[in-house]
Amino acid sequence: MRKLEIAGEKVPEYYCRMTVCNLLNAHIDVPLDAELVLAGENEVAAAKRIVARLCDTYTRLFEVIVVDALYMEGPFINFCVERGKDVIVVLKDNYSSLLSDARGLFSQMQPQIWQVEDTTIQIWDVDDFTTDTIAVPLRVLHAVETHIEKIKKDGKIVEREVTKDWWWATTIPQTRLTAKHLWKLGHSRWQIENNIFNVLAQHWSLDHCYKHDPVAMVNFVLMLFITFTLVQCFYERNLKAPMRKVINSVIALANQLYAGLGIDGDKVVMRRSGGRPP
Repeated sequence: MRKLEIAGEKVPEYYCRMTVCNLLNAHIDVPLDAELVLAGENEVAAAKRIVARLCDTYTRLFEVIVVDALYMEGPFINFCVERGKDVIVVLKDNYSSLLSDARGLFSQMQPQIWQVEDTTIQIWDVDDFTTDTIAVPLRVLHAVETHIEKIKKDGKIVEREVTKDWWWATTIPQTRLTAKHLWKLGHSRWQIENNIFNVLAQHWSLDHCYKHDPVAMVNFVLMLFITFTLVQCFYERNLKAPMRKVINSVIALANQLYAGLGIDGDKVVMRRSGGRPP
């Protein structure tokens, strides 16, 4: 429960939290599992339950778990390693000792420099960092990405230099994965934000609660994942070229399916995407 201010008055809003995983670098977006975050725990605890299930159910489907900075902790990384899975995790100040060691070492090194389209990327990449709580050595990669962005200011188009700074830690040594592939995998974590949470909330009613029961909520999400995956598969593998001129996206295909039921898909999406319980 949290407090929202509406018309100058603070009112309670009740909501549930859920941890979700999806398969990266597949031809389509494949959400694999979901787990409710229980009272008194954070999403890492729920993620451990997902990892355990995935390792039992999809033993050979994946080798690496890519997560954000919240998961940069010894218990979670050790949990994954014990199950034979590597981890790539965003590194921030939440593990300050490792970040400080890497900064000190990288300040004495010259970076690799890449050009990817219009972006210049400087890379520092070193193996064998050790910590007190993580059972295996870690590799740290630091990327500084710079590109020129055009913006409109005072009625004129001006250019400005934009720099982004990224840090990742991983259990995968340089001998098994190149710096460029590690950099790409680190960025691929955003697929779950953009292609799963954002798309499903805006167009597939993920943020609508149909029944306030934990089992029902999880079952709805899992059925939505199955439907989303099947519609993508149909669009990518079965929709013929002439039809793609009319149905040019997965969302357009979903609306056609609604139309086949005599329902206006756009109206359904708009009505159900508000995120509030009925």
